[in-house]
Amino acid sequence: MLPSGYLFKSIGDVFIDKNLLTKEQVGMVLRAQKKDNNYLFGQLAVKLGFISEDDLVLVLSEIYSIKPVKMEFLYIPQDTLDLLDKEIAISTLSVPFYSDNYIVKVAISDPGNIRNIDKIISACKDKKVEFFVAKESEILRFLELIKCNSDDNVKNDPLFLLNKIIFEAIEAKASDIHFEPSENFVGVRFRIDGILKEITRINFDSWSRIKSKIKIISKMDITENRRAQNGHARIYLAGKTIDLRVATVCGSFGENITIRIFDLSSGIKNLVELGFAKKDFLWLKNIISHPYGIFLIVGPTGSGKTTTLYSLVNKIKSPYINIITLEDPIEYQIEGIRQLELKEDGLMSFADGIKAILRHDPDVMLVGEIRDEETAATAIRASLTGRLVLATLHASTPSDALRRLVDLGLKLSDFMPSLLGIFSQRLVRYTNGHSGRFPVTEYMSFPDQLKQNLLLTNDVTTCLPTQTFTQSAKKAIDNNLTNKKEIERVFGNAFI
Repeated sequence: MLPSGYLFKSIGDVFIDKNLLTKEQVGMVLRAQKKDNNYLFGQLAVKLGFISEDDLVLVLSEIYSIKPVKMEFLYIPQDTLDLLDKEIAISTLSVPFYSDNYIVKVAISDPGNIRNIDKIISACKDKKVEFFVAKESEILRFLELIKCNSDDNVKNDPLFLLNKIIFEAIEAKASDIHFEPSENFVGVRFRIDGILKEITRINFDSWSRIKSKIKIISKMDITENRRAQNGHARIYLAGKTIDLRVATVCGSFGENITIRIFDLSSGIKNLVELGFAKKDFLWLKNIISHPYGIFLIVGPTGSGKTTTLYSLVNKIKSPYINIITLEDPIEYQIEGIRQLELKEDGLMSFADGIKAILRHDPDVMLVGEIRDEETAATAIRASLTGRLVLATLHASTPSDALRRLVDLGLKLSDFMPSLLGIFSQRLVRYTNGHSGRFPVTEYMSFPDQLKQNLLLTNDVTTCLPTQTFTQSAKKAIDNNLTNKKEIERVFGNAFI
């Protein structure tokens, strides 16, 4: 059923309304269609070079009120492909790409063909069918792969292998994929719950095409093989929106590539879901209840500090509060707040961004990372003008964070009056049969008396944590959440 706005419009008129085709071009397409009625209007418009396949997909999506899907990055399990008979898939130009116990999602190139849609629904029998519109060229590529044995597809098509690797990483809830060239092969390892595990090995012929594809989708220079590069890609895989952060570095046997995976479809977890102990939860809740001041979350890459920061912002948000974030890049979209991303060309720094944000009168600001003295000073000044500022800083512990601020060139009198607290965490695995990880924490509060003493002595080494990593870890062990071996793996043998 077409939306009411399109009931009396031809598809040519829709393209004209969207400024994708002129009247003259529509006429040319219609004349070509009279000569060869084997082609649909949109197919001919693409064939004549008037529009792109992406344009066609977006228009069909709007006309028929079904979502578009990009199949370029899809890896489809064999049991899902088997839900639709091979001959039916080929005759209807359709591919099932996701299924569970109740539903099957099917990509089609012509959502207006009711006969084909009925045929697909009948073939899928007991499952509800949800249709998506996709590029015909991408569907045809999958249909070619379906014609052959799936195992051979993986061996013979490097791009299909890349999709399979990414798909399996997401299914395994891996945080990273590591492509590591050695003398005879390229090893592929996943980091799952903080532990690296070898998954497969690929040959160099396949690796060349896989590496180029990774660079292209993450907007890197494919001709650059010696200099380290960073990139970013957003893909849609099995109904999920996935962000990939890609980094390359040259090694002895060629470029190593690491991909960090962010499943945006999983949403932002609240503090309880993140596994914080009750004491930690109450401390964090108290910190973000302050109307102004600056709160720092510190820790190395992969310690979960950004996830915690997003959870805090999500808890604070309200229709009555103006929250603005400054990130590089934006990792999760949060409904109801304004999120700004630093320009990739480096024309705007965090310090410049903070100054720009202040003109919009925020109540709460999130600063993705304090990297230098100017950013630190600007964030602190913002917190002194009646704003709550949440920020991350690369430091190991709260004590190290204090020293880092001093090393950046700040005086205690600059930041101590507005400093609410400093929080650090590490992620450790459950060892009681539960999967996943939870945070072990160390944090420092700054009551007025402590601030006065620090300003008098000007000595940050006298400032002691409210809770130490040792105390947090011992409590987790006592509660049978983890064990000493796991704590030593994360913190070192001499920790407890």
